Amino acid sequence: MSDLGTTPTVSVVDCGGEDEARLARLVEAVPTTEIHMGVPSADELLARARCAQVVVTLYTYTSLDAALLAQLPELELIATRTAGYSHIDAAQAARQGVRVATVPSATAPSVAEYVFGALIASQRRLFEAHESTRTGAWDYAAFRGFELMGSTLGVIGLGTIGRRVARLGTGFGMNTLGWTRSGRSVEGVESVSLDELLTRSRVVVVCLALNEETRGIIGPLELARMRPDAWLVNAARGGLIDEAALSERLRDGLLGGAVLDVLDEEPPDPARLVGLAETPNLLVTPHIAWHTGASLERQFGETIENVLAFLRGEERNLIPL
Repeated sequence: MSDLGTTPTVSVVDCGGEDEARLARLVEAVPTTEIHMGVPSADELLARARCAQVVVTLYTYTSLDAALLAQLPELELIATRTAGYSHIDAAQAARQGVRVATVPSATAPSVAEYVFGALIASQRRLFEAHESTRTGAWDYAAFRGFELMGSTLGVIGLGTIGRRVARLGTGFGMNTLGWTRSGRSVEGVESVSLDELLTRSRVVVVCLALNEETRGIIGPLELARMRPDAWLVNAARGGLIDEAALSERLRDGLLGGAVLDVLDEEPPDPARLVGLAETPNLLVTPHIAWHTGASLERQFGETIENVLAFLRGEERNLIPL
């Protein structure tokens, strides 16, 4: 794209109430920026994006699918405030010559810290221990967990977040295994097949991007390969794991436990959510692994930098065509 002097239209299509202030630098740099508040319907999304050269999306509930993109002939860039981009039809964007910019590292510290915080709280049964203590009981014997030190950590996906998780695991004294579709090797991480990772690991953390190749990558067969005392943590995308199969194994006592910060459908049907939340040894949280003040500031800062770089004709955090 040409430089800022052409005053392109930038449309932020799904701004939340407290997000607007974080976009001030973008509005100052590109005065033609339009900020649209609230969750858009399909028709509203089309109207908000129709005349824009750059679309900024802040939330994964905003689906930029092929049908929508085909109606946006002026579009040149989609900038998402997320590391993943499963809410964007990247293949259709590429066919139209539309680039997609992400923020691959902005949330990594927060997500990696959540992984271990949620894991420790769950497998040490801190919530149950607190509730028990509130009743006046002092039943320490009922709340036995396991040490991370000396346990085997398996990290599925060794991108920015996966590598951060691996480093923290090493800091806890864990033996770290890794698998990635690209065959990427990481210092201090033993590269193994996915089957071997699932078989050997006491803790399995899923850090993959969601796409057609990775959807359902942890299904009934993969879950059956895991140790009966293993824990599974997913803070990436919900569609990576077969939630029904996971719930069944937990109910049958065939898996130690699991943490799901993400679900295949968000927000889920309330009845289904209650069913998941009642599954034994399963902690479900509402997609909050990334949600810290520092992470938000980095996300917005990186998103704005991606847009401004693109308008200057520079490539920054663009996914491959």
